[in-house]
Amino acid sequence: KYAFSIQLGASEFQQLGGLLRKGVENNGLSEKDWNAAGKLVDGGYEQGMPAPMVDVALFATQMLMSLNYSGPLRELLVSRYYINKTEFATKELAIAIDKLDLNTALGLWDFGKDSWNSYLSIVNRAIS
Repeated sequence: KYAFSIQLGASEFQQLGGLLRKGVENNGLSEKDWNAAGKLVDGGYEQGMPAPMVDVALFATQMLMSLNYSGPLRELLVSRYYINKTEFATKELAIAIDKLDLNTALGLWDFGKDSWNSYLSIVNRAIS
């Protein structure tokens, strides 16, 4: 149900990292690359990365909640924390990209990547 949206968000985040690393290697990004990076973090453009965060949260809730609900599990709360951090990084990335600030954008991308990977680690462990 959520696989397409989550996979698209992860793929776009990965593409963005490639663009930003390319900018570091080439001592800057071209206008075309900045525009492509901006589209990847713009929630109003096609999918945009912030949009799948809702699906990510709903997926975690479905996978980590017990049918005999007695309150949210610690893993669910921690996964939501990492979802929030990923979304924060994405929104800040949009600002850094708008300012053409490559170093800040790459630092935020690394932060978002770590948060995304932490979320996946928690959910995968719980459903494996």
